[in-house]
Amino acid sequence: MKTIKDSITILSCDNVLECFYGINESDTEIYRILLSEGEKKIEEISSIAGKSENTVYKSLQKLMMAGIVIREKRLIKGGGYYYTYRAVSPDVVAREMREVLENWYIRVIETIEEFKRKYGGG
Repeated sequence: MKTIKDSITILSCDNVLECFYGINESDTEIYRILLSEGEKKIEEISSIAGKSENTVYKSLQKLMMAGIVIREKRLIKGGGYYYTYRAVSPDVVAREMREVLENWYIRVIETIEEFKRKYGGG
């Protein structure tokens, strides 16, 4: 298990997404594609990424659960539908990460203070 100190030492932009949202490098690649290419269907993302549609679908599911990709249903004239996917703006994602981190920081400080009270931190 990595310590907090270890995590801070190896922190980079890509693994911030991994740390905050539990996604992997492949998922992050799909997010980057959507950022640069805009709204796309799964088969288009698959073609750009050079990955199977099933692999892309799994990444998209994780990214949607994390709230950093949005799926929209599009109707086909004459019947039927398909889905498109788009990335949430990095500004919005960064704002959410900052809020999560600030709340986590407050909770850690409270836990440290509780530790001091419990074990006589004086």
